[in-house]
Amino acid sequence: MNSVPIIKSSVAACLSMLLVSVGAQAADDAAQTPQSASASVSDLAVFKLNKQSFELGLAYTQATFKTTHANIGTQITDNGAPSPIIELRSSEKILKAWPMRVGNAVVGWDINASASIYNTRYQILNSALRGQDIGTNVSGGYIGVAPILFFKMGPLYPGSELYLKVGGGIGPGMLKSSGTSSFNGTVDTVGSSSPVFAIYRTASWQFQAGNWYFDILGKGLQTLDGTHTSLESYGFGVAYRIGL
Repeated sequence: MNSVPIIKSSVAACLSMLLVSVGAQAADDAAQTPQSASASVSDLAVFKLNKQSFELGLAYTQATFKTTHANIGTQITDNGAPSPIIELRSSEKILKAWPMRVGNAVVGWDINASASIYNTRYQILNSALRGQDIGTNVSGGYIGVAPILFFKMGPLYPGSELYLKVGGGIGPGMLKSSGTSSFNGTVDTVGSSSPVFAIYRTASWQFQAGNWYFDILGKGLQTLDGTHTSLESYGFGVAYRIGL
């Protein structure tokens, strides 16, 4: 009867010695292991991985509508105008990460869905960028979805929520365009009565400050209906991120 407490005491003592030994060995191994080229879980604890979000904002961009009719190309632009930023983003996923002196550098991916409208009414005639108002006009909208490969750094200094992010991707889209454009002096209708399938391309250089996003961005859509019709948009904008 008296042997049971003695056995329990002996087992407890052995377990205690084993835990001390394992802890000492782990500490010794950590001291001898060289610094990894990839960021550890603890290193990434301060790195902000954005979750699924909805972004609303305003951009100032120059949109240019291009198409071909009877082997004659034409371009019509808005000469720069405000446009809405409406984007839905998936959560960010890490592919590779490296620790820096402050923060981390990360290669990752997410999925971006974007929609906007445009109104081009300045025909490009004697300039590569600026158009002239000759009474033509093409307006419409688009939506595109693309997986984005990005490179992200931050936080840029301790305790901040400042990040730099550069990324781009390609995917499916829909482009709606209708109006008139000049083909060597001949005005003709362009576009279609309904949206058409397109290849969507997007790229951005982004500065993130908390939930605020400051973008230099470029977007493009190339239709797949054989009309050689495309829309290009370049500019900068500000948006606010709303987590979902």
